[in-house]
Order: sequence, then C-alpha cells, then structure tokens
Amino acid sequence: LGFNLVASHIDSPRLDLKARPLYEADGMALLKTHYYGGIKKYQWLAMPLALHGVVVKKDGQVKKIVVGENPEDPVLTIADLLPHLAKDQMEKKMSEAINAESLNAIVGNRPQPEHADDLIKAYVLKLLQDKYDIAEDDLTSAELQLVPAYSARDVGLDRSMVGAFGQDDRVCAYTSLRAALEIEQPKRTALCLFVDKEEIGSMGNTGLQSLLLENLVAELMHKAGKNDYYSIRQAL
Repeated sequence: LGFNLVASHIDSPRLDLKARPLYEADGMALLKTHYYGGIKKYQWLAMPLALHGVVVKKDGQVKKIVVGENPEDPVLTIADLLPHLAKDQMEKKMSEAINAESLNAIVGNRPQPEHADDLIKAYVLKLLQDKYDIAEDDLTSAELQLVPAYSARDVGLDRSMVGAFGQDDRVCAYTSLRAALEIEQPKRTALCLFVDKEEIGSMGNTGLQSLLLENLVAELMHKAGKNDYYSIRQAL
C-alpha cells in the first residue's frame, strides 16, 4: 500500500506583466510589471529581457508569444540610471535602491504620426495587431512574463558547471524525471510530481500547499479499489 514520490518545482523568479500593462511616459512606451518570486531587483536592470507567455483572445483562441530568444529578435529592457546621475541611488541599501514600481520595461519609442494621443503607445499597439493579431484588450486576459534573454552556457574553463536562467529548477526537474523513467519495474507505484508556485510559498491550486497531491492519491486509491478513508490516509 502506498507509493514512492519525488517532487520538484518548475517555476522560476520572473517579471509578470500587469493586466493593463502598456502605457506611455517620457517619450517611451513601457510595460508595467510585478515581480514573481524572490528577486534581487537591481539584477533586472539594463539587461536584455525576453517576453514569454500566452494571450487568450475574445473568441477563445490562444496565441503563444516568444520574443527575444532568437538572435534576430528584439529584446526588452528596464532602464537604469547612469553612474553620474545615480548618486542618491548608490547611497541607499541594496534592498531600497530599486523601487518595485519602477521595474517597467521599455517596449518602444517610435511614434505613430497620424494618431492623436499617445503616439508611441499607438505604434506599439499597431505592431502587436499587425504581427500577432493582438489588441490592447487582449492583454487583460494574457499571461505574459519577462525573463533574462540569455542562452545556457558552460561555466568554468573546465566546463564543469552550467549557467542559465532557472537552472536550479530545471536541474531538479530533469533529474527527478530521469530517476522515475529509469525504474523499469518499481515495487510500488512511482510518482514524479512537478509543481509551480514554489517561488511564492507553494500557494495556489497548483502549489504543494494545495490539495493536489491528496486528490491525486485519493483517485489512485479509488482506481485500486481502496476507497476507505483510512487506506487513503495511510498511503499519504
């Protein structure tokens, strides 16, 4: 009775776009973000960022978005102050130097001349419409994230390490899956569980604080003919 379980999380820190992210200010079109997971905010400035996620349109069509991973793609970035303008910033503690509300990504600065207001925002919306068939209202039901636009690389002259965004999560998930697949005939049911929300305390209906695992075990026990409460609790 019971099972052997190995669990790994597959989520990484990132910058999520807000529901109405696009706005114009200071001659730029920008995207509002809020950070997911424990990040060092200063590490996300002045670096190339890639846009990933899905957009759900009104008709239910789902569009997958990946911009910035191909070498020919543009990237986004979050502006930082030049050193000679950052005296006040550099005197602050690292945890206070960058305000989370200022983590807004630059998405364009080219104007749409024939448009009356928000010329730069209008041009970005035109690009989204022409290339991805996405309107501004579609962003409300989108799940879009910004992540570092870096490829995985060998680290060290001996190539003994890997440097990549989210590597700590990927290496756990990969080794967990390999361990499960290499068991040809397990004595007991072998489960490999991948979850998200670990970066924010494993909350939500897909995190390990949820009833996901208990419901899964209850279903497995039901199919095995063990429907009583005690057998389910014993297995858990």
